[in-house]
Amino acid sequence: KKVTVTSCIMGKEDMKGLQHFIAEIRACGSAEGELKRINKELANIRGKFGDKKALNGYQKKKYICKLVYIFLLGHDIEFGHLEAINLLASSQYSEKQMGYLFVSVMMTEGHDLMGMAIQAMKNDLKSRSELNVCLALHCIANVGGKETAAECGNLVQRLLVSDEAPNSVKKKASLAMLRLYREAPDQLAIGEFSSRFIQLLASPDSGVVTSAASFLTTVAADNKDEFKGAVKHAITRLHRIVLGGDDMSDYTYYHIPSPWLTIKLLRLLQLYPYPEDDASVGRLNDTLSGLLSRVKEIPRLRDGKRVRVQYFNVNHACFVEAVNLIAHYDNSADLQIQACTILGDFLIHKEVNMRFLALESLSIMAGTKFSKKAVKKHMATIQRALRDESDSTVQRRAVDVLYALCDEDLVQDVVKQLLSFLRRADYTIREELVLKIAILSERFVGENYTWYVDVMMQLIKDAGDHVPPEVWYRVIQVVVNRQDVQDYATKICFEALLDPAVHETVVNIGGYVLGEFGHLIANDTNSSPSKQVEIIQMHYPMVDTSTRALLLTTYVKLANLFPEIKPHIVQLLKANHFLKSSDAELQQRANEYVTLLTVPNADVSVSVLEEMPPFTDKQTTLLQRLELKRTTVTDETGSVAARKRQVGKSVELGEVSAVAHSAVASKTEATTINNDAFFEPFYLANDGVLYQNQVLQIGVKAEFHSSLGRVSVYFGNLGSTPITSLSTRAYLPNYPDALSMDVHEIESTLAPGVQLKQQVNVECLSYFDDPPVLEVTLTYQQRVVVLLLKLPILLNKFFEPLATPMDAQTFFKKWAQLGGPPREVRQVIKARDAIVVEEMRERVTNFGLPLLHHIDPKPQNVVSAGILHFKNSQIGALLRVEPNLDAEMYRFTLRTSNDAVSTIIANLLVANF
Repeated sequence: KKVTVTSCIMGKEDMKGLQHFIAEIRACGSAEGELKRINKELANIRGKFGDKKALNGYQKKKYICKLVYIFLLGHDIEFGHLEAINLLASSQYSEKQMGYLFVSVMMTEGHDLMGMAIQAMKNDLKSRSELNVCLALHCIANVGGKETAAECGNLVQRLLVSDEAPNSVKKKASLAMLRLYREAPDQLAIGEFSSRFIQLLASPDSGVVTSAASFLTTVAADNKDEFKGAVKHAITRLHRIVLGGDDMSDYTYYHIPSPWLTIKLLRLLQLYPYPEDDASVGRLNDTLSGLLSRVKEIPRLRDGKRVRVQYFNVNHACFVEAVNLIAHYDNSADLQIQACTILGDFLIHKEVNMRFLALESLSIMAGTKFSKKAVKKHMATIQRALRDESDSTVQRRAVDVLYALCDEDLVQDVVKQLLSFLRRADYTIREELVLKIAILSERFVGENYTWYVDVMMQLIKDAGDHVPPEVWYRVIQVVVNRQDVQDYATKICFEALLDPAVHETVVNIGGYVLGEFGHLIANDTNSSPSKQVEIIQMHYPMVDTSTRALLLTTYVKLANLFPEIKPHIVQLLKANHFLKSSDAELQQRANEYVTLLTVPNADVSVSVLEEMPPFTDKQTTLLQRLELKRTTVTDETGSVAARKRQVGKSVELGEVSAVAHSAVASKTEATTINNDAFFEPFYLANDGVLYQNQVLQIGVKAEFHSSLGRVSVYFGNLGSTPITSLSTRAYLPNYPDALSMDVHEIESTLAPGVQLKQQVNVECLSYFDDPPVLEVTLTYQQRVVVLLLKLPILLNKFFEPLATPMDAQTFFKKWAQLGGPPREVRQVIKARDAIVVEEMRERVTNFGLPLLHHIDPKPQNVVSAGILHFKNSQIGALLRVEPNLDAEMYRFTLRTSNDAVSTIIANLLVANF
């Protein structure tokens, strides 16, 4: 019998009206005709729902089913939600099923009626009917969120670990718990049931184990210590699956026993180190050997039937995950070499997908201790894939393998091949390829910096627009920090600039290098000072504004290096297209440089334009940029071993630091400190200690009225040495125009035992999320320190009480006028401490929202209202706080007339509970 989506929705009952409606929709010859028929049906359904004559369950179900179908076609549905929720209370399974289907498809956590749906789920979870419980768990697995977790999380957890719950319920409870944990992990008491969750892996039902494995892998990633007991159970289960200890006939897919469970358990094991007990080690090694051996086996089928492609697909999927686990452990040379040998055979497979998987797995194995030599044996095949493959994704994986294999011995050969491939590579991978070439060239440069300069210049010429700014910034840093390569780099840059059509990135590098080191090649008549100026003049009209600004600096630097061309450059910069440029930056630079070069005291220009000191960057940004472009690793759904490998790569940033290259001693760096550890009390308070250590104490006292605020900052020297070069500036990180701040000046020296006061006046112009920062720079014992201090200026500080008291009727009228989301923000959180109602009321009051009494019928609930003042406007805010004393949870509901303000205020408030 043919099964259709319609028959699945309708079940055993034949809803002919629905069938006819779907047939008519499909028969429509145009979008206009379809819309006309749908609008007609929606009007009919709206009329039926609005009719005082009660509809029976069958009719409600039919109309709800039509609404779901219309919604799935892409049309908005604005009614029917209440009727669908009423079906959840039906005693008929088919009607309850349709109600849950509607909620799962058409409602979200923030819907106004979701609270009623959650209550229905809660009732069904307590039901003795297995079908009702399963329907509720299905719905939670689809739409569960914070509020659902708060109300139903405990029930779902108990169903999952209950000895009496049937296996069908446990399977669905595992998926519901997975959804709730992803949406609201803080609402679930995972630690209390950790041992019971782990025992699910020992269940005789493979379906329960498969569902539980997904849940355990997710929670174990965040709670490794609590779930480390799962390792032993996972190894035992894998051993029974792979080596035939279990009867898996019900879960065998094309002769492979339970492949999905195998993959999930292998991923779970990748979260933990190699087991220590001998029994688990023996079973694990036997299992991994079995998975590697099985990939070569082809089962014998009766009647000469051919093995289906599905067999190879799932077998190879298990093999690849086993390789990831072997690479994760990186402690068995035999297994790793065996895996590399099999992967080498896959490299010449006729299927492109197999070659892709082989290269991806080899890129993982290449980063392990015992496998690198084994992977190098396939170097020729990998290079051939890079050269001959037409699929860009396969080529990208070949690049990943070469990148992982590269070392001091192979670097020149690998970089040469990557440069050759760059010229014909797909445009989507060129930037990533550029970054990898730049990183390899620097990481394994040794002392051959002339080769490094040649490679980078060739890279920039070939890649052009695909070279991110970080690459040429890094070339400049290396050249500036290496005295032994400056002469050669300057010569190469000058020769590159002789080409009028050279890429603009080369002009940037050349302009900077000539300005700093042009004197190193000035003795050659072909690169005399005047020739260098001519080259810069040739490129100036063809480049964009930022490069022109750099070239203006090159002009003035050359004038400082070569006094004989100084008059010529001054005359050049006095031209109208410089001094009266339409671009403000270029105009300002030209005027400042002319003034600098013509100042009577020549020592001023010499000191200002002296050669740049070596860079002191501790890290390059190239690897950080590569992390954004890398495709070897997928996102959170990708292999655990691959994700771990990429995290490990980011640690290598220090290997290519400029300090490592520097031939000159670096200068002392400033120490940057923040006051995050001191700031939490200021959500509710205006006075206190903003920052303190053994030397310095910074206190603050603030007062606010309407949209105005005044903050007094007190600096006290607790040490025995003067603090010098003291300076401050204030800024707002994310919304710079939201606050007007006037920071008074402060003395630059703070003697021991002395206190200085600085006043900051503020006016709130608009909403903002993060507090403003007071940047304090000072010198103590010849050490430069920068303090980034959050000021206690938060959006809630600008609340004022209502001018007249509000009664319950007025409150709920205003509440209704403000409406629901997005102007309403609702958050359900677990209380940090035991809930004390009086303390809760005090915190809300200190937050800035005065309490309204006798509004809510429940005495423990808190109702507040206030006016948020800006310079030219005001925003009203209404708040309800509902504590659950037994569950130790809060529900905050905040409504304002601005959705952004609602979100900001709610987040600030919740942080205090």
